[in-house]
Amino acid sequence: MRVGVVGINYKLADLKLRDQLAKTCQRRFGASHSFHGSHHFVLLSTCNRTEVYFSSDDLAITHSYLLGILRAGVDEEFDHKLYSYFGSDCFGHLARVTAGLDSAIVAETEIQGQVKAAYENTIDYHILPKDLHFLFQKSLGIAKKVRSELELGRGMPHLEHAILQVGRQMFEQPEQKRLLFVGASEINRKIFTFLKTKQFHKLTLCNRSDEQAQEWATHDAIDFLEWSRFSEWTQYDWVIFGTKSPQYLAYFADLDPYSSKLHLIMDLSVPRNVEPQLMHHSHVTLFNIDQLNRLLTVRHEAMTTTLEEAERRITEATQQHTRRYIEKEQSKIALLTALA
Repeated sequence: MRVGVVGINYKLADLKLRDQLAKTCQRRFGASHSFHGSHHFVLLSTCNRTEVYFSSDDLAITHSYLLGILRAGVDEEFDHKLYSYFGSDCFGHLARVTAGLDSAIVAETEIQGQVKAAYENTIDYHILPKDLHFLFQKSLGIAKKVRSELELGRGMPHLEHAILQVGRQMFEQPEQKRLLFVGASEINRKIFTFLKTKQFHKLTLCNRSDEQAQEWATHDAIDFLEWSRFSEWTQYDWVIFGTKSPQYLAYFADLDPYSSKLHLIMDLSVPRNVEPQLMHHSHVTLFNIDQLNRLLTVRHEAMTTTLEEAERRITEATQQHTRRYIEKEQSKIALLTALA
């Protein structure tokens, strides 16, 4: 199986480095740039990880080519913070990632959709080799089966719980505060749905695509702020950023230095949407994705056995699929040899 991956995640790198690598990878390995000569790539970029999956006739050459691009895009030494896997090890890694076993919030549900979107967005632009199709299709299938059979994530606190916890610590009556969602992302939709069940009603959406935002706003009866009026974000008490913007959207200079209004800002994005300097503003409390994840690092001990079983099943499934793949390829070679 001619596949490999180079990646970096929340375990090995701080937010600043992940920020830089995510921007470089989005420029060079995004869906519309997934083919470089004989090298084929699929980029998986989330708030907790940036990974480039690849396939070619010579994985070592592709691996070196990929590392060269990453090194040119970042101004610090970081090779020791990267991880690389090849063949069946790459397969096992992606299956674990897709099942949520390698996430900052163990067993989170968003990653499965993110992996599927990364794969589908790429094949919209480029014909991938069969090895990458096999890798993503089988990983998605294994993860879905394991999550369903073991009910992974059920009853466990997730990111939206941490967000609500911070809101309640910041405001006496958070439900009465004006809250702005920036970005119509899947995570923002999930947080919105959760907060609605907690009697939050002063909710507004702003998105770079007004049409997409208007569709969501109409469907869920949420207020809509046109992107051309985004500068009005400073009028909201609580702002949650969750977009794929490669540049900052909110800056220290946006706020009136004489205003006494308190702001709670949550930046769930990598690359970040909020200029880090904002954390030094006297009337702003800024949380990034790593800080929110740390609030959820304590997991229920009762999940230990389930997670171990999930690991076992994924290892077994990837090994079985790998054997079948190799046997099928060997049969093809034998048949071609016989016909020659």
